[in-house]
Amino acid sequence: MLPITTSIMATLFVAVGVITIFMMFEMFASNKSNTNRPVWKYTNIFCGYLFISLYIIILFFMINKATVIQKELTARAVIHIVLSLSLIPLLAIKIAIVKRYHKLGGKLPMIGITIFIVAFVLTGITAGYYALHHSNLTYTTIASLKNGLLDLELGKSTTNSKCNKCHSLERVYLAHKTDEGWSSTINKMALLDSPNITSFDVKQTLNYLIQQQKKRAIESNLNFKTEIGKTLVSQKCNICHDLDRVFGAKKDNQEWLVTINRMSENMGDPNFLTEQEKTDLISFLTEK
Repeated sequence: MLPITTSIMATLFVAVGVITIFMMFEMFASNKSNTNRPVWKYTNIFCGYLFISLYIIILFFMINKATVIQKELTARAVIHIVLSLSLIPLLAIKIAIVKRYHKLGGKLPMIGITIFIVAFVLTGITAGYYALHHSNLTYTTIASLKNGLLDLELGKSTTNSKCNKCHSLERVYLAHKTDEGWSSTINKMALLDSPNITSFDVKQTLNYLIQQQKKRAIESNLNFKTEIGKTLVSQKCNICHDLDRVFGAKKDNQEWLVTINRMSENMGDPNFLTEQEKTDLISFLTEK
């Protein structure tokens, strides 16, 4: 769940808690005045189930998010987790009293108030933080990278710490996008987690991911050419002599060209090697 979505969910969560507390107070006031107001009872039940449902959803996404975090938790995150987990026994006790231990009904207001306080503090750590902090984040373009101080190590660190907050790093590093596509995605993510991500962070992350993708493309291309070269050596050179002789030879491009042309002539087949195959062979044998 993205930070801004978490904030909205948490705000709705505490709002339902306020309504539930209000309904509970009205119910107890009605009982003391011997006034029968079933509307409060059913509204309280509905809000109670809605409150628990929202809590379960938030807890589910929080656990999923925690499983992909690959760094030490901050103090704010630890407090957030402790408060979230503390609601489990409190809600379980309240449900047990309502469903089975009716004689302890007088304890419900205190338990309800405790649950509301925990939920309110929990919301303040999430929604409150994003509501009180503002950012002057501006859209970062590819062209703007030329005007900034860029560092790949800093970009890597920023990418790992910022992107890992919402999803796994595999999702980031396995993605393939155009430069403009990366720019659009990172700017969108930055807006969702503002003010935790600055324009400087966006530049470093954008530069790092673009450079990493280019590096992967070069390595992939080299690996592909290497496999082609190995296959050609095995299929063509192994016809006349063992491969130890081939791999043991040290020659430059021109020397390998002469050797391969001579080998082709000796085979007496003009189609034995195409010009592209010759190029691939020379490239592989020169760099092996």
